[in-house]
Amino acid sequence: MIVDRVLRCGRPLALLAAALCAVGLLCFALLRYRQQRLPYHDSFASHSANEWQAFGGAWQIVGDTLYNRSDERGAKLITGSPRWSDYRLQTDVEMIGNQGDVGVIVRAGDVESGIDSYNGYYVGIRTFDSALVIGRSDHGWLEGHPVAIPGGVRPAQWYRLAVVVVGCRIAAQVANLQTGQSAWGAFVDTPCVRSGEIGVRSMGTGGAWRRLSVTRAGEQDWLAVGSHATFVQHPEYPIGEREYNEMREQSFAGAYIPVQRYPLAAPDGDASVAANLVSIAELREETGQEHHVRIRGVVTSADPLYIQDSTGGIRVALQTAAALNLGDEIEVTGSRLDNGYPARFSGKLARPLWDRTPVAPLSISTTQAASGAFDSSLVEVTGYLRSKSKDADGVITLQVSDASQNFTVVLKSALFQKAYQGWQPESWIRVAGVCVVGQPFVTRDSAFTLLARSPEDIEVLAGPPWWSSRRLLHLALPAGLLALLGFVSYIRLERWKMRGILNERERLAHEMHDTLAQSFAGVGFQLQGIRNSLRSGASFTAADMMHKLDVACELVSETHRDASATIAALHPDADEGRDLLVALENYALQMMGSDSLPISLSRFGNPRELSFPVRDALFQVGREAITNVIRHSRATRIELVLGYSAGMVRLEVRDNGSGFVPEEEEGFGMKGMRSRCESVGGLLDVQSGPDGTMVAVEAPYGARPAWRDWIGSAFWRGRGARASRTAS
Repeated sequence: MIVDRVLRCGRPLALLAAALCAVGLLCFALLRYRQQRLPYHDSFASHSANEWQAFGGAWQIVGDTLYNRSDERGAKLITGSPRWSDYRLQTDVEMIGNQGDVGVIVRAGDVESGIDSYNGYYVGIRTFDSALVIGRSDHGWLEGHPVAIPGGVRPAQWYRLAVVVVGCRIAAQVANLQTGQSAWGAFVDTPCVRSGEIGVRSMGTGGAWRRLSVTRAGEQDWLAVGSHATFVQHPEYPIGEREYNEMREQSFAGAYIPVQRYPLAAPDGDASVAANLVSIAELREETGQEHHVRIRGVVTSADPLYIQDSTGGIRVALQTAAALNLGDEIEVTGSRLDNGYPARFSGKLARPLWDRTPVAPLSISTTQAASGAFDSSLVEVTGYLRSKSKDADGVITLQVSDASQNFTVVLKSALFQKAYQGWQPESWIRVAGVCVVGQPFVTRDSAFTLLARSPEDIEVLAGPPWWSSRRLLHLALPAGLLALLGFVSYIRLERWKMRGILNERERLAHEMHDTLAQSFAGVGFQLQGIRNSLRSGASFTAADMMHKLDVACELVSETHRDASATIAALHPDADEGRDLLVALENYALQMMGSDSLPISLSRFGNPRELSFPVRDALFQVGREAITNVIRHSRATRIELVLGYSAGMVRLEVRDNGSGFVPEEEEGFGMKGMRSRCESVGGLLDVQSGPDGTMVAVEAPYGARPAWRDWIGSAFWRGRGARASRTAS
């Protein structure tokens, strides 16, 4: 009763858990399918880029536009499926900076952080030769002949870039959306990369991308773009600078537009010329009256704007917004603001000087960061992540601490949900960012704040320990579900075992009734007759006494023989794996002893291997029929017939005895035979008359042993082996 109640309660819970797991897996598969199917359109307008993976750069979304505010060489963002093969990619691109290139990656694979660290193709626009560039990257670079873009490549102008890849051919078109001027290029690479992901990439400058879409493409799509190209490019690697210049001059044929460089000097009459050029350290030390000065530094944070030189860093508030990237070296004219700590600089004029490699962070301790010596400088510290949060604007706040200090990490416009999910509390992390001591970023329980620029500024050095409360909580639910499933499975196994035991007890009851019970009843009848004769004092001769004792002894001997044969037949390996008819013949000879009857064996059809349940049922039914023939029929011969038809196996036990009426004499033995036949989907047919009896059982081949049958078989085999050892 208890088992049934537990099973009734546990089974719905187990089914519910399995259904929830199935629904979760289905949703995950559908989400992956939706992300990897074509056509694809970006989700920048919804301020989401969770399907993209960043490799360097400082990425953010403003409106419906994706920006990389970094002069890093080879920053890229990858999405899509490795199975995408022939497709058309279109997007609008903008150059942020005067030197470098921006564009897209197609058929990318083996992507890593670094310059040209992928296997695929790049198509973009470049400033130093104002060209459309198509090349092959395989953790190296092979470029085709560049194509001159009419009107040149200008910063802060939008260009529409369309790329078609079909087979081993690439066709590209770039159009200036302001002037309408276009250029086309065609590129062939054999052997080529046949499929891969897509991406956006900038090289040595910042860039912007919007309205990115990918659709399937075919031969007509390639011809629509590639037919406008004046020549077909192939991967080519110049030997030296002279050869490269010759290739460029030959390709442009007089249409080359000189490089547009940053102005290194102020125009004549510029008021900034009169301002003194000072270092950031000198500016921070000034107090009192404001001074009109100039400072130079490399941009370490674009929003808010921080610049840094060899002496330190400072926050700059520009009166006129400027498009700046991490790594730009700029000159700012203005004055220091003395209305708070830390020091700030109000810039009236910011002039880019040139592109630099982004500043590397200085690794310091948290105590050094809290001292203020590195205020407004780009630093790198380590600590344990205590908690994390994200507000409605997407700003991520991390609370971090080590043995000495508590500090805060702030990351604006975190577009990548995967990175946020990977930052687990109690993890040991390393953070790079601009160190700020004082208002407005520092809270009461933090000694300082780090302004991170991108998710890559936060690196997980070691995950949380397995005994952490959060991880234990995450493990508790699946562990509980597994424990529930295991418990329900254990209950079901116990129930199956109990059912097997009850079935075996019922079978033993049938066997004992047909063998031991009737035989002992006969012995008891003879002994009771002798006792009654002695008690009544009736006169009987010694011969009568000996006759009754001989009958009783014969019954005891026969009972012992029948019991031995029955016990042997109950063993799971009673047929010893031999042919079914031979096993039944051996059983009959053992039952009959010296008074054996002639036994004939016959077969028909094509023999087939029988499954364990079917073989066992046929053997036990045949054994019961043979026992009834020997005990009750007074037959002079037995015939065993085994036949194989298209879908059934049939066993017949025939004799020439006196027969009986099946409907009137159906006892435990007959019920047991019918039960065994029904267990394997078979039918029992009994025909009897004055000339003899035929017991036939017919069963299908399709009854194969289920796994619980094998468990039951192993259980009873082990029990039989123990019983045999005990008996011996």
